Order: sequence, then C-alpha cells, then structure tokens
Amino acid sequence: MMLRNWRFLLLISITGLLLAGGVLYAWLIVGLPSFYDLHSQAIAPSTKIYDRHDRLLYEIIDPHVGKHTPLPLDEIPLYLRQATIATEDANFYSNPGVDFRAILRALIINLRGGEVISGGSTITQQLARNLLLSPEERVQRTLTRKLRESILAWRLARTYTKYEILALYLNESYYGNLAYGVEAAAQAYFGKSASELDLA
Repeated sequence: MMLRNWRFLLLISITGLLLAGGVLYAWLIVGLPSFYDLHSQAIAPSTKIYDRHDRLLYEIIDPHVGKHTPLPLDEIPLYLRQATIATEDANFYSNPGVDFRAILRALIINLRGGEVISGGSTITQQLARNLLLSPEERVQRTLTRKLRESILAWRLARTYTKYEILALYLNESYYGNLAYGVEAAAQAYFGKSASELDLA
C-alpha cells in the first residue's frame, strides 16, 4: 500500500513538473526571435556621397534612424571600449550574457526606491533587447520581457564572441542627438572621428 502511494505521488510530481516546464516554455521561449543572423538586425549605415578626391559631399540620413557609420572594433579606441565596459557591464568578459548579481542588486535598489531606478542589464542583454525584441516589447518593464531578454542574451553569448558582441553594441547603441554608434556620436559631439578620440 505504501509503495503504491509513493508511486502515485512520484507520477503526480513528474506530471506537474512536465506541465510547469511546458507552461514556462510557451510563456518565455515560443516566439523568441532568431539570433543566428544578428548582423541582419543592425541599423543600415547612412548613405554617403563622396567626390573624386574622397571628400564627403553629402550624407543621406534616414529620418527614422539618424546618422550611423559602423566601425570595426579595432578602429574604436581602447579607452572608449574600456570606459563602455566599466560603465555598462564591468563583468562583461566573465559573465555568460547575464549577470545575476547585477540583476539582484538592481532589484534591491528598485525595491528600496519604490520605482525602477536601476536595470542591471549586461551589454549582451542590451544588445538583445535593442536588436532582437520588437519596439513594443523593448519598452515594456515587465518580468516577461526581462526573462526573454535574458534568454536571448544567454544564447547570444554562446553563439557570438565577446569581440563581436562588443563591436555590435558600440556600433548600434543610440547616443542621443540622432547618433547611432560611436562614430556618429563622435562626429555629433566632438566633430571628429571616433578613431581620433583620446582619453580626455
């Protein structure tokens, strides 16, 4: 009799776990965008018209996007890369796309403040949110969006190198003043190319 009850409880437990797993799968993973061709989700560069001496005559800027000139990572100054990592994701090179300590810290700060003050997103999570989630989902401040973003970031970290993720992040982030990426931001704020920026 005791053995029969134990088997019944085990069967109920396994069924419950499978059902919970199916619900979680349907809630978080079904409908996630593909992350295999991340570069196709990137913003198209601005169109530039040059004269025969390679002088820029005119830049055609998409009115819905703004200026955008992607650069290879080795043309972005080391100090700019290091400052971005220090500011946005100090554990960038060691985290698996998600920094659980940063999320926990942000949760505590937000609970103490009574509102969303800190986000705790890694560079990889921000890239996943900005390139892969729909504009509607991107602005939501919900647990579902955060979990889906985390799943995508975890997958990105297993598919792309840190080098590729950082390059995409620096080239796709919005820096204000209609500038997407560090090159457009350097032009907008300092009137020079990002490669000419120094520590100051």
